[in-house]
Amino acid sequence: MNCKSLFVFFAACAVSFSVFAQSGSPSALSLRGLPDLDADAAPKTTGAGDAAAEAAIRRALLSQPASEEEVTKALSFLPDVVAEVNGTKITKKEIVDLLLSKKVSQQVLTLTPESYLRTAMQQYVDQKIDTAILKQKAKEDGFIPSEELVKTHFDASIKKLPAEQVDAVKAQLKERGLSLEAYRDEIAKEADIQGNAAIAAYEEKNFIEKTEKSVNDEAVEKFYRENQQKFAVPENITVAHILIQCEPVSALDSKEEKEIKTKADKLAKEQIDEIYAALVKDPASFDKLAQEKSNCPSGKRDNGKLPPFDKEGMLLDQSGMLDPDFAAAAFKLEKPGEFTKPVHSQFGYHIIKLLKQDPKGYMPLDKVKGEIHDFLVDKTVSEEIQAMLKAERAKSNVKIYDFTPAKVDTKATKNPGAAPTPVL
Repeated sequence: MNCKSLFVFFAACAVSFSVFAQSGSPSALSLRGLPDLDADAAPKTTGAGDAAAEAAIRRALLSQPASEEEVTKALSFLPDVVAEVNGTKITKKEIVDLLLSKKVSQQVLTLTPESYLRTAMQQYVDQKIDTAILKQKAKEDGFIPSEELVKTHFDASIKKLPAEQVDAVKAQLKERGLSLEAYRDEIAKEADIQGNAAIAAYEEKNFIEKTEKSVNDEAVEKFYRENQQKFAVPENITVAHILIQCEPVSALDSKEEKEIKTKADKLAKEQIDEIYAALVKDPASFDKLAQEKSNCPSGKRDNGKLPPFDKEGMLLDQSGMLDPDFAAAAFKLEKPGEFTKPVHSQFGYHIIKLLKQDPKGYMPLDKVKGEIHDFLVDKTVSEEIQAMLKAERAKSNVKIYDFTPAKVDTKATKNPGAAPTPVL
């Protein structure tokens, strides 16, 4: 199961499955932990007004989701039936439900100019048309939406995921009081997800399976050679650390808070000095002390080991940055096995031990081979599906009821051009 199939299947799920999808667009999928290999293919909005609206919308996404009544009111310009595909109607209610599933806030709807909202909805209608065509193609091929199809596809998808991603999904579900199986059974009842499962099964059979066979080692190696800059790795080190945590004093703290933090800082410094003295006597005790004394979860998990990072403190997997004082002290270590004197950072006091040094270079092909293969498969599949949809639209009876002017024009138009990508 590759990213394209997973993206289609989980698109309508109620829980955020960001661990599955690498991008909001199948044509803009990027390799895990690597720069986007196809960044130029990502849709972009243009114009100062659009950029300002997009920025405002994204800032507002954290507020309370809008109610069905609020979304319906904001989309009052939509006709009851917005499009038809071979007699299958796409209704205003479906577009409203789509926005509700995205948990768009009331503030978003307020900040978005109606002209921009109309344009965004045109793209959503366009997406709904593609989905309707795919569902019809899937049905013709024998893939009928059902609970069993969802469960089968869900189980197969989970088995294909790395263990850490499955654990991340389970953690999200646990917060809602659900197990993986209970969630699967819950979403299996939803019509949208049943439709997505049918589409995913259809794409797997007709596009993904043959494409995976056609993308051979030669194609992967060719991409690797021609895109070396995308696999560049800066000079980096891997370290382990022992942390005694304490909060820094802030200018905004009250007199009492400053006194409490100052005392805590003193105790933390005394504790880290004791640990350092023990390490000087017995350097081999680092792992044991990290497990017993460190306030960082990495202590018990992996003897204090952290992911590799560059001189600026950026983790190579691009998941975050380390404190600059921590990174600077770590890069002063000259050979594996050495450790620093106590180092102060915004998190407290550390003792840092150098484990490994790597010069700048390139990720070896063997390490990224699988990711490149998946990327090329996803890209090819996306292009083939888009070509199929274009051909199907040309020969299908597709009607869109234009709602972009100031007043809705109920005259149907066939196969209009695509609208700019929405940000809602």
